[in-house]
Amino acid sequence: MLIIFTIVNFALILLAIFFIILLFIKISKVQQLEQEYRTLLQEAEDTITSYVLELKEENSSFLQKLSNTNPDNSQLDKQESFDTRENEITEEDLKNLLTQENVKKDDIETLIVERPFEEWNYKDQVKHLSEKGLSSSEIAKKLNKGKTEIELLLKFRQ
Repeated sequence: MLIIFTIVNFALILLAIFFIILLFIKISKVQQLEQEYRTLLQEAEDTITSYVLELKEENSSFLQKLSNTNPDNSQLDKQESFDTRENEITEEDLKNLLTQENVKKDDIETLIVERPFEEWNYKDQVKHLSEKGLSSSEIAKKLNKGKTEIELLLKFRQ
């Protein structure tokens, strides 16, 4: 009986030692990951710090260059160049551009209205019927298309 007790005790001790070794390995892995995480954080912090310092130096050099230039002369040059560009566009040019835009819109509407409904683009037909207040199933019946197809088209149009 004493021999069996000793063997079981020895087996339990070996099992405990095995679990202790496994726990030690897990803890060392966690500590290693934690150390890697700290180094990554330090590297990121160093990178951001160097970037901020670089921006600060660039800003200070920009402000120094800006203060060295004569603001009165530069503003006058900019104002003169702006005035010359402004004079190049006349009121007639603006009116022509606006009327061309209106003509384009009117032409598109008249083209749609002048052609018969059957010759319209499929998307225009669906849009027109939808604007009339027809449901997607009614539009599908009228155009001999699937209800799901019409619903998808209407959703994409929104």
